[in-house]
Amino acid sequence: MLNMVPFIRAIVPALLTAGLASGPVAALAGPPMNVKTQGGFLLSLRGPKTHHGMEYLAPGKRLGDVQLSYQTAGGEWHETMNGGPDVSVESRFEKKGSALLWSITLRNRGDRAVEVGDLSLPLPMRTNFSREGSEKESVLKHSFISGSGSFLFWMRPDSAKPFLTLTPTGDTSLEYWEKEEGYRVFIHAKRSLDLLAGTGTWRQPGTSLNLRPAGSVGDSHTYNFKFQWADGYDGVRQVLVNEGHVDTQVVPGMTIPSDLTATVALRSKAPIHALEAEFPTTTTIEDLGARNDGTRLFRIRFSKLGENRLTVRYGDGRHIYLEFFSTEPLETLIQKRGSFIARHQHRDPSKWYNGLLAEWNMECQTLLGPDNYDQIKGWRIYEVTCDDPGLSKPAFLATKLAEYPVQSEVDALDDYVQHFVWGGLQQTEAEPFPYAIYGIPDWKQNRESPDPGPKGRQHVWRVYDYPHIVAMYLGLYRVARNHPAIHTALPAETYLRRAYGTALAMFTIPMAIAQWSPYETGYYNEIVIPELIGVLEKEGLKPESRTLSQHWDRKARHFVNGKPNLFGSEYPFDSTGFESTHALATYALKASMERHSPAGPVFTRAKAMAFLQRQLQANLFCRGWVEPAYYLLGSDYRATAGEDFTLSYMSPMGGGSILDYALNHAQNPAPYLRLGYASILSAWALMNTGTKESGFGYWFPGAANDGGVGGGFEPAAKGHTWLGQTHHRGPWYYSSESDLGFCGALRNASTILADDPLFGRICYGGLWRAAGGFLEVEPRDGVRRRFHALLGNRKLHVLLEGDRFAATSPVLVKEDLSVFRFQLESDNPTQHSIGLRLSGDAGLYRIERPDGSRDLLRIRPGQEKTVELPVSSTPAGFYAITRLPIRSDRGVSEAKMKPISFVDHLRHHGHRSSLRDLAPRSIGETQ
Repeated sequence: MLNMVPFIRAIVPALLTAGLASGPVAALAGPPMNVKTQGGFLLSLRGPKTHHGMEYLAPGKRLGDVQLSYQTAGGEWHETMNGGPDVSVESRFEKKGSALLWSITLRNRGDRAVEVGDLSLPLPMRTNFSREGSEKESVLKHSFISGSGSFLFWMRPDSAKPFLTLTPTGDTSLEYWEKEEGYRVFIHAKRSLDLLAGTGTWRQPGTSLNLRPAGSVGDSHTYNFKFQWADGYDGVRQVLVNEGHVDTQVVPGMTIPSDLTATVALRSKAPIHALEAEFPTTTTIEDLGARNDGTRLFRIRFSKLGENRLTVRYGDGRHIYLEFFSTEPLETLIQKRGSFIARHQHRDPSKWYNGLLAEWNMECQTLLGPDNYDQIKGWRIYEVTCDDPGLSKPAFLATKLAEYPVQSEVDALDDYVQHFVWGGLQQTEAEPFPYAIYGIPDWKQNRESPDPGPKGRQHVWRVYDYPHIVAMYLGLYRVARNHPAIHTALPAETYLRRAYGTALAMFTIPMAIAQWSPYETGYYNEIVIPELIGVLEKEGLKPESRTLSQHWDRKARHFVNGKPNLFGSEYPFDSTGFESTHALATYALKASMERHSPAGPVFTRAKAMAFLQRQLQANLFCRGWVEPAYYLLGSDYRATAGEDFTLSYMSPMGGGSILDYALNHAQNPAPYLRLGYASILSAWALMNTGTKESGFGYWFPGAANDGGVGGGFEPAAKGHTWLGQTHHRGPWYYSSESDLGFCGALRNASTILADDPLFGRICYGGLWRAAGGFLEVEPRDGVRRRFHALLGNRKLHVLLEGDRFAATSPVLVKEDLSVFRFQLESDNPTQHSIGLRLSGDAGLYRIERPDGSRDLLRIRPGQEKTVELPVSSTPAGFYAITRLPIRSDRGVSEAKMKPISFVDHLRHHGHRSSLRDLAPRSIGETQ
């Protein structure tokens, strides 16, 4: 998408571990609020001088205005600011200790009863971002508007503490919000919600206030709020507890497949009276009891697909709504999405866009194309054929087919490549810019443009477009190489060479034509480039592998050794690049241990680790973490911070980076596991799927929409999507870029068995039970190729390169992780072999195969090794990984296994065959 608002500068490194302690963390009880008030209004609110001292209110704005809509008995509705002739409003601020109390009193002035239908508070905070310096001058809002337990907090882009929190106190609650005339929250919203009927949707009930005539009991009412400082995210949670509200945490997330369960932890000083289901006959709630700190745990299972609300009743008549979304099982979602994309294709040889994998309008069930842009107008029409929205569909389809090949879907993708991409969207090897990709509005207009320059026939400089086509070719390569029963239009080596040519073009062509550097911004889907480097190396194309590696190395040096702008892509908080920046950081970490030159290491471990933490902090900053709603928890945030366009493609993409950090780098992995997994699950809520009984979809029912997806989620009751269409609360009816996110979800799909200090032993992406001396785990993560165990202080990571853990047999693991047993399932009917990547606790491991053969390999701290597993045409029997006692290696010859090399570290998928018989050829020179 093109630039909508100015983007901000890079954030300042922040301490990652702050605010992530496993125990309670107090709200910051430090200096008092630094405020300036006048006439009942707040004119200034600054952070503590001992910290950052920045202003939280927007320039020239004040806090304390109150908007209300009221009517006297039988009269007309009146809209007023700060009261009127019938109702007075008093707004008052009072400093108390380190807090700032805000009270609002409404009083009936007349002799007739008054109904207040709306009562809202504008919150003009400093949330506008400028091109320079915004990391110290602007704040991002996090908000959860949900009854008594509502809360808001604001934080700077550099995550500098403290965070400013706002909570209701006493019997005050919030029930609605709007953003049309600036962001405002509603104490009462019955009038607005009544007017909303037919134009929008909202999930919470609205209330009104009745004031009796002046001078009688009930002629006034006071509402109370409290501003205070919080010491990071856990400090925000503690503020909620201190104020008698509920701190809510959920695993594995709030978008929950119907074959998995969710566990909810509720922590409060107030008693938890009940957890009530919106649909009690289709919801199972199991009370797991209370922990020593009073936290109550509940296990939840939803049978009804779609939105499912739980209501927490607590304290003295208080309530909070927890919003979940129940989906079909993940494997079903993956299969349905692939099938949907393949079925919605233009197949007309007379059209220049023959083969296009097309956009679909789920609301009116219309197939879009260059002859019918439907409701997409103006320059945004590019969404239909190219750029990230158009190219996301083939990227996901190829990624899916590499996991689950279906012949008809492979045929559809090959048709897209043959008729739309090669020689159309993408220049061929015989053209002036081999492998170049045409940009917006579509390749036909650019190819036939009368302008021979960069705005016409050379419009091949948008770097963002290239990684999606790399991902597409690499997926097709995996299909051709790993699934011989599937027919592909081209041989595996052709797809691989095209993947390489496209990747090299990304690093060279935009730079040559438009001086657009590919080294200074993280791009979505470019995480496949390290994988491609490894595949080229393994297939014997070493010159190509080295060339591409030099470009990737240069990009890593810019980010790790330079001063990159982590938000400098397209938005004020560019959440688009954190999958890439994490990959660059981990690349540099590996390089710091293995690569040296006469001048010293290319990367130092200290710099690589500092950048890893810095980019992670940026990733966390623009992501919902404390907010317990499926469209906020784990979602990436843009500048509007949850007011619109949530659950975008970087929810799962950036979430995968957080998950990898938890598994491989975090000293305290539990909070990152919770957030990372919630993130990779979150965007599946955008999919419109279901059974015949459920109408084939919650959002846009009908069999024709089964497998469709929305491009983003709109939390507001009404408004306009980024593509310009009016919306009701929920997903867009166009898919736009969502398939980029699903690419990330497939790459990060994992089953993780972990001990959590809050939840106890849990299984992300699967089910577990103790049986027969083993822990039995059923992987249900959608892919079944990655298993991780973090039990106590022990770790085990097992990754399959090709086949999957069998769906019909659980994997078995010992409590101490000394034994891991599994069976395989394969789509390859021939005898073949796959790679097994192993890491975790150091030691000597024995790998046993069903035929009795075995290997020994030694794992050292921080090391990963790969061993080949032969697989018969009908896989049967158990494979076993056993960590041997320390002294058992005496007199035993270890198999000639090498530690995973630097290039192998980048490889995600191994292959036995070699392309050494192909004469290597260079497509371009590295700079």
